[in-house]
Amino acid sequence: MPDEAPDVIVVGAGTIGLACAFRLARAGQRVLLLDREQPGLGASFGKPGHIATEQIFPLASPEVVRGALRYLLDGESPLRIRPTYLFSFLPWLLRFVWASRQSAFDRGVTALSALQKTARADMASLLSAAEASHLMHMNGHLVLIENPVSTPAARKEIARLGAFGVDAVWLSPAQVREIAPDITAHIEGALKFTGTGHVDDPHAVSKALHDAYLAAGGRFLQSEVTWIDSLADKFTAHASNGARHSARHLVLSCGAWSKTLAAQLGYAVPLDTERGYHITLPGVFPRFSIPVASYERKVIMTPMSAGLRMTGTVEFGGLHLAPDPKRFLLLTRHMNALAANIPTGNMTTWMGFRPSLPDHLPVLGRAPDGRNLFFAFGHQHLGLTLAGVTARIIALQVMGREPEIKMAPFAPDRF
Repeated sequence: MPDEAPDVIVVGAGTIGLACAFRLARAGQRVLLLDREQPGLGASFGKPGHIATEQIFPLASPEVVRGALRYLLDGESPLRIRPTYLFSFLPWLLRFVWASRQSAFDRGVTALSALQKTARADMASLLSAAEASHLMHMNGHLVLIENPVSTPAARKEIARLGAFGVDAVWLSPAQVREIAPDITAHIEGALKFTGTGHVDDPHAVSKALHDAYLAAGGRFLQSEVTWIDSLADKFTAHASNGARHSARHLVLSCGAWSKTLAAQLGYAVPLDTERGYHITLPGVFPRFSIPVASYERKVIMTPMSAGLRMTGTVEFGGLHLAPDPKRFLLLTRHMNALAANIPTGNMTTWMGFRPSLPDHLPVLGRAPDGRNLFFAFGHQHLGLTLAGVTARIIALQVMGREPEIKMAPFAPDRF
């Protein structure tokens, strides 16, 4: 490979890019993977680790829009816009409102469901091929209900999700305590999902994929791509250090940083970023072995090999503002309220950037103009969950075959 030109350049070495590069290398393609950071950093590093196959309803929904005004500028809300970013964010927000129409929402559910249908099997296949099956546990997760006012709507979710093949049951408080005795908050009950799961460590997943990719003959260069030329049947990625890398096929999968490069390639995609926060408690191993989320608080706690991690809330603030320390304090308060006996003194914090599109569907698949250009970014909170199915789709299309699902809902020109 070092002495040969690559068949495919993959720009972006997060979970999605790694998965795509690995699948392509296993298919016999000469692959060059480029990223300004080491593989698996960025948003991939701070993931909650949840295999969220139950998430088939886009955030762009009539219900979210109805409640958005009271949330977006509230510093304590689970969905917030940084005030200094509001003006810059307005075009995205208007598109979000338009994507929340009932007809658009219904189309989004159909599109996400099509990806989720094989997401679990595709992720299992991906990790098996990387000899990393031990990292994934498909034992379900809990969603706690604390407020009795929330109970009717939460219980209705069982039937609503069941119509799309997502299985969940209602648990009493006593049944919840048996599964998660560390929960000290008053709860009315919980939804127990099956068919979902988590990984021991998202970064370990990235490392396993990277190692397997290299073993399959792939090549990685830590290099920041600043420009991409498309001439005739060749793509050339220009790096900040002056290096140039060319190939007949190119996969763009650099998450929240994909917007500028997509525009250079002819697609003006309204990509913004959801700034994700987490707190991790190293060496803290709770008495529950599955993720535990809160219906009202919009947070999730995931037991990992290194300790307990809590993630949650959505903040829109672009790529340049510093993290808001109040978000970490909010997560800490949620942790203390849900599980008062879990110590938080040795806490570490992290903030990263999730790529977010107004309709909350990824940009995925071959460019509509027919070039050997493929997109795989904008997965929001579902990068880990959809990594396997995304990689399978991209590998099929690069090899000249078509996936079994309709790709139009994920096209970059849909906006």
